[in-house]
Amino acid sequence: TLLDQECIKPMNYSSQLEDSGCDVSTDYAFDSLGIASDFHQSEHNVDRTKHWSERVPSLNLCCTSKEESVTAPLHFLRHLLEIRKLAEGGILQADFAELESDSFSICHSVSQLLDGLTFFYKSPKFPVPNYLTEATCVLSSLLTDSKLSNHVLKKCFKKLEEFSKNLIQIISRNSNINRFQALYAVSDTLVLLGKNNILRNSLISLLLSEVHHFAEQLLQAHQIQAMYDVTQYENIFPLCMILEQLLKNETEESNISSSDYDGEEKINFLKNLDEIILYLSDEFPLFSLCLWRMSVLLNSTQIQ
Repeated sequence: TLLDQECIKPMNYSSQLEDSGCDVSTDYAFDSLGIASDFHQSEHNVDRTKHWSERVPSLNLCCTSKEESVTAPLHFLRHLLEIRKLAEGGILQADFAELESDSFSICHSVSQLLDGLTFFYKSPKFPVPNYLTEATCVLSSLLTDSKLSNHVLKKCFKKLEEFSKNLIQIISRNSNINRFQALYAVSDTLVLLGKNNILRNSLISLLLSEVHHFAEQLLQAHQIQAMYDVTQYENIFPLCMILEQLLKNETEESNISSSDYDGEEKINFLKNLDEIILYLSDEFPLFSLCLWRMSVLLNSTQIQ
């Protein structure tokens, strides 16, 4: 209700910006809970306090800035995880089964958080703000939580998959001169998303498709002695690192059957991989080595 009221009647900040300051003397100081520290003030001081508090901008939940687009849903989801932890410890009696029928608030916050992170990664600033690092960790914790992750994945899987695709494209197509710090920040986010088994399989498929497509393009350019995109060649290595890390995570978890790794993208990736490695190994030894390492990991899961 407060959110609706705030969106319908946004605050007018023009009058507040004209104010050069306000008196915050101890006569009407407030503690951290917003409660007057002196309950025996005169009526005159109470009126002055009321007038002062009305000039202070309240929390706007409509996400009007780049930072708020991340911090608002971040705070909600972080508190949700804290409540979930308390409930699991028996301190609170909370029935999370109700989320099965109504998880709109959670999914809406997840969607907002993903949009905020995408917006930042498209035009990042460094050093990375602390709230963005925390947002990634909260998102990872939410997706690996034993009770909450299922509800989120049921409603937000397409959004999460779209987010993953956007991050992969950001890595693949980034052409900024000093881009590597940004690429590794996005890579860390993708690795954290891959901690969820369902998302991990989806991520592996997306990455296999992207790396395989680039390998075929590079092979074609090499065969006809054509120019290739050096920037895209440099950008493919973070994707290879992510893919290798996710495949290692797969093999380390013995409770996952090898049938989970099978898929069309895996078959296409391995089909002519030996030929690609053979032709590219002389001119592109590092990329060929990356392809070989991924093929070993994929084949090892099949043997298991």
